[in-house]
Amino acid sequence: MEELVAGLTEKVGIDKETAEKVVAFLKEHADDVPGWLAKAGIADKLPGGLGKLF
Repeated sequence: MEELVAGLTEKVGIDKETAEKVVAFLKEHADDVPGWLAKAGIADKLPGGLGKLF
């Protein structure tokens, strides 16, 4: 998860504490995330056909 925290801080520009909160939130809601992505239409835009996994 440190890699995800590092990515959030570097690419998104949020501080480490906030990135850790985001990761904790994603862990708590891991089962819900695919549904959220599907509803948002993001799944169809994922590279390599990953959208079909949702």
